[in-house]
Amino acid sequence: GASAVQNIGAYGVEVCSLIEKVEAVDAQTGSVRVFAPQECMYGYRSSIFKHELRGRYYVTAVVFRLSSVFSPDLEYKAVRVAMSERGIAPGDITPERLRQLVIEVRRSKLPDPKETGNAGSFFINPVVSRGVFENILAKYPQMPHYLMPDGNVKIPAGWLIEQSGWKGRSLGRAGVWPLQALVLVNLGDATGQDIVALSEA
Repeated sequence: GASAVQNIGAYGVEVCSLIEKVEAVDAQTGSVRVFAPQECMYGYRSSIFKHELRGRYYVTAVVFRLSSVFSPDLEYKAVRVAMSERGIAPGDITPERLRQLVIEVRRSKLPDPKETGNAGSFFINPVVSRGVFENILAKYPQMPHYLMPDGNVKIPAGWLIEQSGWKGRSLGRAGVWPLQALVLVNLGDATGQDIVALSEA
């Protein structure tokens, strides 16, 4: 259910492109409603369930439509770099090879939850107006960024956290993972409040 609420995504793909329908229960009436994808008002890590209908509907089921034809999205930079390093041309990529590449990319950046408790990729990349983006870019010309279809610009939160000096730092019992600044980790016996305090800092 959280996938449909948050419109989760990774490696250049968002789950909304695979959702056929979302079933939810109305918290006020108990009735069941089925939402078509266009009714969910999907955006970057956003949906109607996070905004206009927050607290009103609880998602109980999601139907995904998957393709039986392998059509990989290879636009994500880390995947392209991994392919290049291994001498894999786009035409040679197979589902198994792509799966293995993504696993390797993730392992190189993210902690193993069996070894280090973590809150996963905690932060959302901010999307700013073109004017705000150009002001920041004037100060940081090497800033990575992604143009959005609506003309706004997405700035990687991990890069911003690094620039602020928080990558690898800790606050009490919670810390920022040294290999990926988006990930908050438990350094021993951190509480939920410790993670929240770190995220706000």
